[in-house]
Amino acid sequence: MNGIQLISHPATNLPRVGALLLDLSLTGAGDLRARFDCRCRAGALRLPQARPAQAADELWRHTCCELFVGVAGDPGYREFNCSPSGQWAMYGFSAYREREPSPFQPTVPAPSIEFASEAGGWTLQVRIAAAALPRAAAAQIELGVAVVLEAEQGSLSYWALRHAAERPDFHRRETFVLRLSEIAQEAG
Repeated sequence: MNGIQLISHPATNLPRVGALLLDLSLTGAGDLRARFDCRCRAGALRLPQARPAQAADELWRHTCCELFVGVAGDPGYREFNCSPSGQWAMYGFSAYREREPSPFQPTVPAPSIEFASEAGGWTLQVRIAAAALPRAAAAQIELGVAVVLEAEQGSLSYWALRHAAERPDFHRRETFVLRLSEIAQEAG
């Protein structure tokens, strides 16, 4: 799926962002690829400094791309946070905002993150290994996609495929609006 437009939550609009687009695909091995493309004026956003690629908490307090993955009918879901810094987080939830103490087995590969910035915006590409996704038929796997953008002065705006509440809340299952079976498969 290419060129999907994310929309800002009406309560947190950031007017200096021209567009926030998403491309999703599956590799032949079943890995999920996401490409976030933010078109904005130079200096409009505060971006995290590059850091070693490792797990980190509270990435959502700054510019961060997020993927939520669940199975239809199951209240549990997984959250993947990917920062332009190169840091990442993976969380498991047994139900709405009920975080599990250890989300996945330690053998699950970390997300792969590539970030590039230019005068007209930035691009973040992430690859999530098939082993990190729930085991279910592709038609049953639901996806939610969100982005937190930090403005130059520090305020946050929240972008998603769909907003379902008066306040931004990416954990609400009614925002998981894509099915894995809808995503085109790529080679490699």
